Amino acid sequence: MTPNDPHVPPNPVLPEQIPILSGKMVMIDVPEVVRIALDARAAEKKALLALSGELVQNLRPEIERLTAELVERTLQGVWEKRAKMYQDH
Repeated sequence: MTPNDPHVPPNPVLPEQIPILSGKMVMIDVPEVVRIALDARAAEKKALLALSGELVQNLRPEIERLTAELVERTLQGVWEKRAKMYQDH
């Protein structure tokens, strides 16, 4: 990484410069840029969770079809084992 590398922050923050967050902090103590970043992250999380629900809803018919197929194959296997057991006796 070179000094002109866009992935290197221009002024790296040292760990001792990062404030410790506590439950006693009020939002006025949090810098506006941090509040905006936190709000953006919360919105991103909310959008991702909404997408998750939408994907599951869209996949529901396929999940139901696969489940029905699995149950049918399982019961068919049970029936075949049972039939074989009766043939052996």
